[in-house]
Amino acid sequence: MKAIDGLDITIRPLHAWQEYLAAEELQRIVWQMPDWRDSVPANLLITAHKNGGILIGAFDPSHRLIGFAFSFLGIVPDYPPTLLKQCSHMLAVLPEYQGQKIGERLKFAQRQATLAQGVSLMTWTYDPLLALNAQLNLVRLGAMTRHYIVSAYGDMTDGLNAGLPSDRFEVEWWLNAPHVKSCADAPPPRTDWDTLIQCGAQKIFQVEFDANDLPRIERVDEPQGDTLLLEIPVTLGLVKSTDAALALDWRMRTRAAFQKYFEAGYVAIDFVFGARQKHQRAAYILSRQPIDLGDK
Repeated sequence: MKAIDGLDITIRPLHAWQEYLAAEELQRIVWQMPDWRDSVPANLLITAHKNGGILIGAFDPSHRLIGFAFSFLGIVPDYPPTLLKQCSHMLAVLPEYQGQKIGERLKFAQRQATLAQGVSLMTWTYDPLLALNAQLNLVRLGAMTRHYIVSAYGDMTDGLNAGLPSDRFEVEWWLNAPHVKSCADAPPPRTDWDTLIQCGAQKIFQVEFDANDLPRIERVDEPQGDTLLLEIPVTLGLVKSTDAALALDWRMRTRAAFQKYFEAGYVAIDFVFGARQKHQRAAYILSRQPIDLGDK
């Protein structure tokens, strides 16, 4: 039993058939799925889990499933010799339990299970415009990304993703990397926005806030150094609900930028929040410096 912010939450693999059914239902709640099409059914969850996949749940004191992490075995294309990885397909926590570090506990449990298989890499996808996901993936977990996938899942219809092209980052979590090991031991120190600027990090987007306090990209500068700051909205949902055209503009402008800079050798290695006057800011830190990926 692990206490999470005062709650007695059990983190363990799923066992009973009813738990797999609960994971199926939890997907529809978290992603606000209008039908069954987008969910991973219980019969596939249990089959993958019994054949090298990992399915770890978070349970409250009443043994109710409140979150889970699901992955399956895959290979890294064009990587000699063949390199196995865990493909993490879903991380979900019920809305009333979000913000209590349950997601990161599930991911680190997933890391331990993957290492026990002798596998050193886990990958997954997420929307590059989701600041809180970036904070979890790149800061707390110590992952990185250098691959941008355009419209990864086609036109999505669930309540969280409908309305924008389903562009995604592919995250690489090198489980034996020194930075990842450090993150597993303790949360890393916060990176400071102003300090980064003072040390020479270059802001690529020049962003201004309109009369509705929505961020707009006014200018895109060419990169001049090895460390870039690429800003995104702090709250994509607010932008989407207030100005759908602006949300699409952010998607298309960031798509072009990430594709260009990844092709030029930059890697998204960190994420930072900052503020200018009354406005909260958020940005990716892109670097061209070598990265220690640890033992493979």
